[in-house]
Amino acid sequence: MSPDPKDSITPTPRERELMMLIARGMQNKNIAYELKISENTVRAHIGNIMRKYHLQNRTQIAIIFALQAAPLSLRRDLANAGGYPTTVKSAPALVQNPRAQTAPK
Repeated sequence: MSPDPKDSITPTPRERELMMLIARGMQNKNIAYELKISENTVRAHIGNIMRKYHLQNRTQIAIIFALQAAPLSLRRDLANAGGYPTTVKSAPALVQNPRAQTAPK
């Protein structure tokens, strides 16, 4: 069964730029300067990304970016080794509940 195209969430090119800069640890004012947009626009883009992926903070945005940027072979290896998500759509479940992936002590 092939995946439904509606299930894959793809960031816009601008969202990818912001996600990359957030993943680099940049603050909103520096992102605004880099992209030549206002800080309010940066905040609006960040809010859109958080809603789109059901995220709660910037760290989760950085994790989603890293998962998207990882080569498919690495994502497959992670999925086979530890049950980590291979698609961006399922990634928020990992970041919202990271303890669900660890063994009980």
